[in-house]
Amino acid sequence: MLPEPLQLLWQWAPALLQGFGLNILMGVTAMLVASVAGVLLGSLQVSAHANLRRGAGYLSRLLRNLPWLVVMFYVAYLLPYEVHWAGRWWQLPDWLKVALGLALPATGYVSEIVRGGVRAVPLGQWEAAQALGLRHGQALRFVIIPQTLPSLVAPWVNLYCAVTMSTSLANLLGVEELMTTVQSHLATQLRSDLLLPAYGLVFIAFFLYIYPLSRWAKRLERQ
Repeated sequence: MLPEPLQLLWQWAPALLQGFGLNILMGVTAMLVASVAGVLLGSLQVSAHANLRRGAGYLSRLLRNLPWLVVMFYVAYLLPYEVHWAGRWWQLPDWLKVALGLALPATGYVSEIVRGGVRAVPLGQWEAAQALGLRHGQALRFVIIPQTLPSLVAPWVNLYCAVTMSTSLANLLGVEELMTTVQSHLATQLRSDLLLPAYGLVFIAFFLYIYPLSRWAKRLERQ
């Protein structure tokens, strides 16, 4: 027989798994948005136009230095409850607002990852692309960026791990993720002996999900 605290945690397991699934969903959504925006911003940082490079660099540094929690609160409260598009109203759930808030600082980091990867490509590749008659943008799109992709995977995975761990901040906005679910169940019990096992379960859940990804990133870096 399991001890009583562990029996309660086992009963809560379906709800806790559902909450953790929302953490993963927020992390994936934030990284998808950050990846698209970050690749565009990183490409501007290596643009042939000096003004574009300078402006993109300033914006990238600004985004990287934004406090994640403050940005999340701003985005959550500034975005409307619903938006009108294609002739109908669409509700913006709180978890999506959190993901968009986390995507802003992550965009700055993705931009720097892309810029560093592009700068690491040997100058001879640029010269070869120019010899083929490719313009700067074409060389970047067809020759340079494809060569940077293998070197971008490891830092991208590390950033995804950090973003996913930061999704627990959504608890402060009442999003029904893992931490919120645990606290809701604890509030119904009013038992101090459940605190350490319950929060320990949160730790284990994030550890089991993040640790293999971080080890994979380390392996990619060595390769």
